[in-house]
Amino acid sequence: MEPHAEVAAPSNLDRITTRWPAVGDPVQFVLRYAPAVRKYLDALLRDPHDADEVEQEFLARVVERGFANADPGRGRFRDYLKSAVRNAALNYLRGKRRAPQAAVDELQFAGPEGEQAWVAGWQRCALDKAWRGLDQHQARTPGNLFHSVLRLSVDHPDEDSEALAARAAALAGRPLRADAFRKQLSRARRLFAELLLQEVTGTLEHPTPHQVEEELIELGLMPYIADFLPDDWRRTV
Repeated sequence: MEPHAEVAAPSNLDRITTRWPAVGDPVQFVLRYAPAVRKYLDALLRDPHDADEVEQEFLARVVERGFANADPGRGRFRDYLKSAVRNAALNYLRGKRRAPQAAVDELQFAGPEGEQAWVAGWQRCALDKAWRGLDQHQARTPGNLFHSVLRLSVDHPDEDSEALAARAAALAGRPLRADAFRKQLSRARRLFAELLLQEVTGTLEHPTPHQVEEELIELGLMPYIADFLPDDWRRTV
């Protein structure tokens, strides 16, 4: 379960400009997207040992060589990466002794199961990155409890602000009123949405409002962002 968005001030969408950062920094790629790669390989190969082999070889190659052949002009980095992972799995199967031709044929046309695994893995990576950003913000900001209050609201959805404030106070080691908890929670949700938005746009080349919206919808992330976008956001970006 994840945080639900609420009406708040406009996001920082109009200040975001990115150029495929993961392509230029392979180590960043490994840390950020490796879980999505593994989830996709598990769905494609359906064999943990095979998935281990391909994952290790693919990630090692990325760290060593980067993405020299990547062309942002051809579309989303997510699509480029999915194709690269699928090709790595295909090459592995073709080089494997006694690999059934049916398995190779099936992988060439990875169906809905593979696509669902890829999207779910990518979504999870984006959400995890936003959570880490919220935790880092709390750690470097005295008096800030953004990560704690949002995590508590997600983990205990049936509790009211009085009960959640008591939990947060116990974690922080200092008193926290219910109204203060609600204020921190509102700001935490807003920042979480902005961090998530930054993570998504980080894999789009010169993102337009239409491309950002399309990506958020396809990844199932729009519910975390929608209420934080001003009515005229498509014209202000």
